[in-house]
Amino acid sequence: MLPKRMHISQAATDKLKLLKGRTGLTPNIVCRIALVRSLREGPRAGKKKVDQNGSEFIGATLFGEQANVFEALLVQVHGPLDSKTLAQVIASHIDDGLTALMKAKSVAELAEYAN
Repeated sequence: MLPKRMHISQAATDKLKLLKGRTGLTPNIVCRIALVRSLREGPRAGKKKVDQNGSEFIGATLFGEQANVFEALLVQVHGPLDSKTLAQVIASHIDDGLTALMKAKSVAELAEYAN
């Protein structure tokens, strides 16, 4: 089950602010893109320990109506996880995914780098 609330790293928070300024997309949408981008890399992308001192997200806001899809993807890549570990894995995937998206200067480029 996805966490009801979770924090991302401070580095990810800073990257989100920059990408929001460049693309106009809200942080939760950019996090979703980053999460999927990183999940494509498999489980090793979600194993990095990241601080969770950055922005806090409410699960319903972060995952939206697609929460079941995100949960299924996470279970497919990592297997069943307890909620604390799952929050860390999600934060790690978001951090990795944002790193891959940082070159984007527009929504079109963000879509390009998401592939």
